[in-house]
Amino acid sequence: MTKQKKNDPEILEDDVLEETPLEENIEATEAEEENGEDTPDKILKEIVKEDEQILNRLIRLQADFENFKKRTLKEKSDIYQFASENLATKLLPVIDNLERAEASIEGADVTAETFLNGIQMVFKQLKEVLKEEGLEEISCEGAFDPNYHHGVAVGEDDEKDDQDIMEVFQKGYSFKGKVIRPAMVKVCNK
Repeated sequence: MTKQKKNDPEILEDDVLEETPLEENIEATEAEEENGEDTPDKILKEIVKEDEQILNRLIRLQADFENFKKRTLKEKSDIYQFASENLATKLLPVIDNLERAEASIEGADVTAETFLNGIQMVFKQLKEVLKEEGLEEISCEGAFDPNYHHGVAVGEDDEKDDQDIMEVFQKGYSFKGKVIRPAMVKVCNK
């Protein structure tokens, strides 16, 4: 005898089919949803929602990083552009003094000694400003040092030791400890 559905009038209660596993799963899922338990569909939707949130956060972080890079490049550019502003501001009084010296020569009777004293004062002021900024003259006394001196000539001198500097052709300078121009010197060679 074939088993038929439960609602069929000819079927006896003993002949009713038991529920299939699929029907049980559907009923269990409906019961779980009613009880507030998580279903695979609900879990999947939560995972997709969480992934979208993470992706949105990532996109925002990437945009923030791009903005940070642009802002940093602009600040760096501004620093390079205006780095010498402080030095230029400190040199303005030196320029003013040189202009005053030039103006005093044009209309007055100035002696060479007075003019020389004025130029020396302005030159001293210029050296002080540059020293404050980190520019220092390289010492050329004593032994030759290839890190600070550039030997361009050799000579002999009985009063000097071997490798001592005999003469300075051009002064050397360092800026904040870094040699920016070595001194051109003549070195004693015995």
